[in-house]
Amino acid sequence: MSSPDSAPARSNAQAQIELHRELAPRYAYRYSFEFSRLFQEDWHAEMISHVPAGARELLDIGCGTGFFLAELERKHPGSVGFDISHEMLRVSEQYIPGAKLVCGDAEHMPFGEGKFDVVFCKGSLHHMRDHVGFLEGCRRTLRSGGVLIMSEPCNDNPLIRLARALMYKRSKHFDEGDQGFTRKGIIDLCHRAGFEVEKVKKYGVLAYVFAGFPDHLGILRFIPGNAWITRAFLGIDRLLCALPGLSLLGFHIVIVARAPRSS
Repeated sequence: MSSPDSAPARSNAQAQIELHRELAPRYAYRYSFEFSRLFQEDWHAEMISHVPAGARELLDIGCGTGFFLAELERKHPGSVGFDISHEMLRVSEQYIPGAKLVCGDAEHMPFGEGKFDVVFCKGSLHHMRDHVGFLEGCRRTLRSGGVLIMSEPCNDNPLIRLARALMYKRSKHFDEGDQGFTRKGIIDLCHRAGFEVEKVKKYGVLAYVFAGFPDHLGILRFIPGNAWITRAFLGIDRLLCALPGLSLLGFHIVIVARAPRSS
């Protein structure tokens, strides 16, 4: 694991700060469309559905502009948002004024051991360079038997892997060092960090492509009934991701993993 003062750690942290400074306005634009919000809300509901009964202290790592955190806060008041970007956190005030927000580097989290019952990472892991070290940090912040809930870009499909690599390489809105994960690879990372993986499922196909990111692909903006179309896509996606052969089409992978219980 890189030390907090190592050159690679400082370099990646600074690169992510600069990248997300530019992305903050785009995220606000992304969520300004009803059809995009419908997709994001469905994605968030999927993640929140895995919160175990009785969980009280929840952390959203990489909370960004706070759209997910706002929904989390409504269902679990007092949830904490953590992000490396001041600009992102400023935008989050539109959604969750007065929320508990902490700014810092997720590879060197400032929280004490055993602080949280649940840690969320929606698209955060792939921004890190020391994946196992980051996941070990998540485990340390969790109480005995606490739950890590992640959703990360999935590269099981070679066509998706190629498209993602090209987009990361050519677009200024991505860091080329970021990457997706295979199902096997992300499970292995969790195991190496000391987690027990409890659930793995794919998420997002048609709705992910056409409704999730109008700042990148905005076709639905110009089509009447785009909210209805998005709902239809979401239903189709659930069917596709539930079938073993067709789940290869999923753009994201949702992981639920549990920290070891104290003996």
